[in-house]
Amino acid sequence: MKGKSEITSVSFGNYIRKIRIERKYSQYFMAHALDISQNSYCLLENGNTKINLERIVELALIFEIDIHFFILDYLNEFDRPISRNIVSINH
Repeated sequence: MKGKSEITSVSFGNYIRKIRIERKYSQYFMAHALDISQNSYCLLENGNTKINLERIVELALIFEIDIHFFILDYLNEFDRPISRNIVSINH
């Protein structure tokens, strides 16, 4: 079941492309920093590769963006409301 705050490959690819271009990083630079081929990085930006949490953390580190801000900015950038179904652990 897809939630409102789900990260999709295509929209996340667009998000990282936007940041990469703003920072004037090449796809080659990003691929090298992620230790993947440039073609693999291109597939990531185009949404043809599934994104996992480890890769999201790596991207935040490369972009020098706090991981929390990185994810929240993505959710806000692409108008994805944060789920209000958060269970409190303080009883």
